[in-house]
Amino acid sequence: RPGADQARNFISVVPRDQPLLPPVVDIEFGGNCPQRPSPEQLNAELEAFLGPVEAAFGKPAIVYLTDEAEAAYAGQISARQLWLRSLLMEPDRRDWIYWQYHNRGRVDGIEGDVDLNVLQGGPRNLAALLAPTP
Repeated sequence: RPGADQARNFISVVPRDQPLLPPVVDIEFGGNCPQRPSPEQLNAELEAFLGPVEAAFGKPAIVYLTDEAEAAYAGQISARQLWLRSLLMEPDRRDWIYWQYHNRGRVDGIEGDVDLNVLQGGPRNLAALLAPTP
């Protein structure tokens, strides 16, 4: 779906009356992605999604990138905080806010595999991410 359609859907279903982490947009390639957009096409769709979403929620979004997506679009995506997926090894770059280090973790009370992530900066950064934007 086009970015503008996804933005309308996101804004219509995500509540805004409570503290929330920033919105996240997920960029990865899967079986449902037969073609990869050019960096220009990707940025146009990202802006069509992120512009309305960031305006509605009053927070800059975070961009989630797999290793493959980061390699394909490194330095070509509109500037946002990054959530990097780099399984088992810490990412080479240090400008991430979240790092997904495992995709087959276990958590008591949850059946099946879960993703395991680190928030850079710990509780201090978590409080800042939850804080309302003035």
